[in-house]
Amino acid sequence: MLTSIVPLTQALNDDPALKLYFTFDDDAGDKVKDQSDSNLKGILMGKAKLVKDGKFGGAIEMSDANCKIVVDSAKELDITKEVTMAAWIFPLVSQHDSNVMGRRTAGNAGGYCMQWSGFGNAAKIETWIGLPGWQGTRDIQKIEPELEEWHHVVSTYDGKVIKQYIDGKFDTSKDFKNDIASQDIEFRVGQAQTGLPSMTGKIDEVAVY
Repeated sequence: MLTSIVPLTQALNDDPALKLYFTFDDDAGDKVKDQSDSNLKGILMGKAKLVKDGKFGGAIEMSDANCKIVVDSAKELDITKEVTMAAWIFPLVSQHDSNVMGRRTAGNAGGYCMQWSGFGNAAKIETWIGLPGWQGTRDIQKIEPELEEWHHVVSTYDGKVIKQYIDGKFDTSKDFKNDIASQDIEFRVGQAQTGLPSMTGKIDEVAVY
C-alpha cells in the first residue's frame, strides 16, 4: 500500500507494491500500457480517447457515460489485504453517481472502487471497499473538488480503516476491519462493470498499489 499521499508527478515505479500504473504519455490507438512490473494492458472502449493535455503529459478523456478502459482479470489486481487507488482527475460535471476506477462484478460484488458522485449536490470522491458487503465514505466526505480543475485523489484501505485524500489533504475515514473480497473480474477506469457511468472529464496517472 502507498504510504505517502503527497501529490506526485508520477507513481513510484520502483515501489514493489505498485500493481498498475497508466501514465497515458506514450500510448496510441486503443491500447494503454501499464508502467508497473505487472506489465498489464488496458483497452480503450466507447468514446474514451487519449489526449495530450493531461496533468503531466497525456491523459484519457471520458466524454460520455460509456467511456472506459478495461484491464483483463489479473492476479496482481485481486488485492484482498491492503489497497491504494490514486489518480489525477479533471471533472467537468457534478454527476449524480459515476465511476472513476475499480474492480467489481456486474452484480456489484466487490472488490474496490473510487467514485465521483453528488446525488444532486456538488460531487465528491467516494471510496468503496467490498468486504464482501460494501463499506464506503459516502455522506461523510468534507472536501468538494472544484470542477474544471486538476485534483490528486487517493483512496486507501489498510485492512482496518478506509481513508481518502484530496490534493494531499486528509478528507475522511471510516473504520472497518476485514479482508477485501476476492473476485475474478476485470479492472476498469471509467464506466463500471455494473453499468455505472464514467466520470465525465479527464483522468491521468492512474495507479493501484
